[in-house]
Amino acid sequence: MRTITRGIVTAGTMIGAVFAGAGTGVAEPAVPSGTYQGTTTAPAGELIWKGKTFQGGTVVNNFAFGLTGLAGTTSQDGNGNTVIDYSPSGLGFLTDRMSPNADGTYTGAVYVGGNQVGSFGLAR
Repeated sequence: MRTITRGIVTAGTMIGAVFAGAGTGVAEPAVPSGTYQGTTTAPAGELIWKGKTFQGGTVVNNFAFGLTGLAGTTSQDGNGNTVIDYSPSGLGFLTDRMSPNADGTYTGAVYVGGNQVGSFGLAR
């Protein structure tokens, strides 16, 4: 009975280590949830783009006049960054990468074909 119990405890410890970040003891920050207002460096971008809404591993960009679109999926890159892949919208060449800030905001960059073309910020 002790061998079985020890095996269960060992397996549970190993599984916990994987969930905590491959044995680092540090969990990844959560992917954002909810609606965030956006700022951007794109010329006149803030007249059109208003921010992002995150829900259950997906993201939708919010535009002027209450329009939404440009859906993507979210994942973590292992360095605490959230990566947004726009392949579900047919734009596999477009990705966003954003990092959390201590004040609850996010700083992000837009990539086309792997080249950074702009940056943005998100806040509640």
